Amino acid sequence: MTTETGDNQFQFSMYTKYFGLKEPGFSITPDPRFLYLSEDHREALAHLLYGAGEGGGFVLLTGEVGTGKTTICRTFLEQLPQEVDVALILNPPLTVPDLLYAICEEFGIPVSATIESPRVLVARLNRYLLEAHARNRRPVLLIDEAQNLSPDVLEQIRLLTNLETHTHKLLQIFLVGQPELRDLLDTRELRQISQRITARYHLLPLSRRETSNYVAHRLAVAGIERALFTSGALKRVHELSGGIPRIINILCDRALLGAYATRRQVVNRRIVNKAAAELREKRPSTNFNKPLSGLILFFLLAGGGVLLYSWKEGLVPGDPVVPAAAIITPPETAASEQGIDPVPPAAPAESEEVPAVAEEAEPVDEAPVITADPVNTADPVEQPDLESMLISEPTGMKELLALWGLEPTEADVLEDPCGYALTQGLRCRKSRGGWEKIVHYNRPVLIELGKENGASYALVTGLGSQYAKLRRDGASTEIPLLEITPRWQGDFLFLWKTPPGGDILIGPGSTGAEVHWLYKNLSRNTDSESGSTFVDLFDSALRESVLDFQRRRGLQPDGIAGPETIIELNTVGGSPEIPRLEQTR
Repeated sequence: MTTETGDNQFQFSMYTKYFGLKEPGFSITPDPRFLYLSEDHREALAHLLYGAGEGGGFVLLTGEVGTGKTTICRTFLEQLPQEVDVALILNPPLTVPDLLYAICEEFGIPVSATIESPRVLVARLNRYLLEAHARNRRPVLLIDEAQNLSPDVLEQIRLLTNLETHTHKLLQIFLVGQPELRDLLDTRELRQISQRITARYHLLPLSRRETSNYVAHRLAVAGIERALFTSGALKRVHELSGGIPRIINILCDRALLGAYATRRQVVNRRIVNKAAAELREKRPSTNFNKPLSGLILFFLLAGGGVLLYSWKEGLVPGDPVVPAAAIITPPETAASEQGIDPVPPAAPAESEEVPAVAEEAEPVDEAPVITADPVNTADPVEQPDLESMLISEPTGMKELLALWGLEPTEADVLEDPCGYALTQGLRCRKSRGGWEKIVHYNRPVLIELGKENGASYALVTGLGSQYAKLRRDGASTEIPLLEITPRWQGDFLFLWKTPPGGDILIGPGSTGAEVHWLYKNLSRNTDSESGSTFVDLFDSALRESVLDFQRRRGLQPDGIAGPETIIELNTVGGSPEIPRLEQTR
């Protein structure tokens, strides 16, 4: 009797031949050949490589289930130099002795079959690390699924970073896990580990445009260049998957099987919907692991909506998510709200066009002050109409670019507004938070507001304690925050200026004009007398300056000048070419 698994494998083999594929294109196996480097994935990989060059401490990579963490890690391991020895722990044990035993086994350290004490295992590991150092080897420990580790085990891992000579840390540790790991490390109990993290990144789902590029990339690697999915089908794949690569793979695999069964040459929207329905029906009998089954149930049963709506880039890594419903909080209260869970954004409508790229904006030295005074619902001033100030996404992007002195054509805005911005030395960035966060960036922002028939947008050019100034067709009107907030899930997009050369990660190994730009701006911020000295190499002294600046400005101190640090440097620089928020009532 043929098993269901056998039937599926046979059908899978048949549809690859039917479409002319040389191999399966949507396997959920983390094959580095199929890695699609979106800008977010590329930045994550760069953080890992930067961390590998630090020599000691921790590197942290987090992301939702199925976003491609393991594939990025395997690609990262393939790019490490020959002198690196890797201990790869894919499913970490839950006890200290078991973990130490597994690490010793991975490094090839002889250990007894009987469980030895942690003290003995650490001694053996230390001896191995010293010998490796003497042979100019660089041991690296990479732990996947690290969110499953208990605080006691994480503390033992921290102690391993104490294994060192007078001048070198002997072990570099990479922790990879789901968002819960980031939350765990933010607790007071584990603050010592958090302080030792030299590089960190949170991986985000793909945007709609990236989803289309991702599907095309995997098909090309599998041996076919022609489109097998209609634009409507790709849009539906993104809506159902929320941009999670693993779920994209499952949906596309089932959809191709459906197209093969009905003898169609391309997958359309109807086939994708039918594939999604089949996944729902087969859920109890599938062999999917529990996290994946939960994600499929989560995404597919939510009315076909998108829970993790993304523009081109995702959320800013490390950003706290504050529900928009909280409106404004005083500075002393805001710090206590950093642990609030993210609020899922509204689902995009069928006709929505997502911006091609989304990246960052710029905070300001003296941002408009928003007080914690309650909104006066009895304000005698006549209330303007919010609906009259809503705009389409392309119109909003065009007006936002105009505030930066740019005049894109209609084609630029419709095709790729953020791609156009990139040619002008600007980048888009999406973030999420409340009004306080927009005030911190102190830049005009495009916010998305839900409505019955889909999504619309508002361009915010000013903020106060009770009103936001919205701009449309060159005219501005103040709208009460109480009228806007119920329709806003907290997502916003803004523009920011890149350093010379356009690099958005300046760290160990960086050279050239962007490094000098970084040095100059750091010197100016610290009132350094040596600001005129030409520096074009990122060295340890410059890294210390970056760390000092990040700590003083409340940024994540990782010693790398990434987007948030660059934005903050532009903020304190006070450049007149950067538009700022106006003060309103």
